[in-house]
Amino acid sequence: MRDNQYPGRSVVMSTHGMIAASQPMATQAGLAVLRAGGNAMDAAIATSAVLCVTEPQATGIGGDCFLLYHEARSGKLYGLNGSGRAPGRATLEEFERRGLMQVPEHGILPVIVPGAVDAWQTAVERFGTRSLNELLQPAIAFAEQGYAVTPVVAKAWQNNAAVLAPHAESRRDFLVDGQAPAAGTRHRQPRLAQSLRQIARDGREAFYRGAIAEEIVRFSRAQDGLLELEDFAAYQSEWVEPICTDYRGVRVYEIPPNGQGITGLMTLNI
Repeated sequence: MRDNQYPGRSVVMSTHGMIAASQPMATQAGLAVLRAGGNAMDAAIATSAVLCVTEPQATGIGGDCFLLYHEARSGKLYGLNGSGRAPGRATLEEFERRGLMQVPEHGILPVIVPGAVDAWQTAVERFGTRSLNELLQPAIAFAEQGYAVTPVVAKAWQNNAAVLAPHAESRRDFLVDGQAPAAGTRHRQPRLAQSLRQIARDGREAFYRGAIAEEIVRFSRAQDGLLELEDFAAYQSEWVEPICTDYRGVRVYEIPPNGQGITGLMTLNI
């Protein structure tokens, strides 16, 4: 007889497909894509986009994207490096001129050109079966209509409230009466919904050459940052050859540097 006080749970199994994400809302979005006939790449992009809305303390369209994709037909594994690129003005001389010996941890100076949106479109165009417009609709709905803030997200949000508070833009979008949203409350991001709609309609051009890039650069300049429009226009994610190691009979793959995956492989080798 099962001990119902035992804290463990059964391993999740499936015969038709599976989505693993840190948010049930994102998992459901990916499953809906699979059930509608989409493939794994379609589901991954839809899942990722929803996470950009429902876990704003962890990810977003202003972030990066590292992707491994196994193509069943050919048996080949593909890697996509959608990490951000440093602005052209981020030179050693510029940091020395500012009296800095290293890139600061906070503020506008460590901000790079985000790679996620370009990587989404690059991946969908090569391996997807659905349009980026269709795949972004669940994320748009959550951003516009709101979603329930989960306890783990609420705690992380609270820990970062002091970082968000000094800027009018972050206070408006991410704080409620100066406080992080509490667990169980509904949080809406109408400005993010508007940006996602533009990306859904016009693709990467909306983010890297349109109004979104212009707004990011405007803010960067106002904060004495380094980003320029030409940095956004020049951005392009890169297909790379995955690296791997064998660990106890299992071959483990990662994205090569500049990603951190090599650290995991080195740890397994040790």
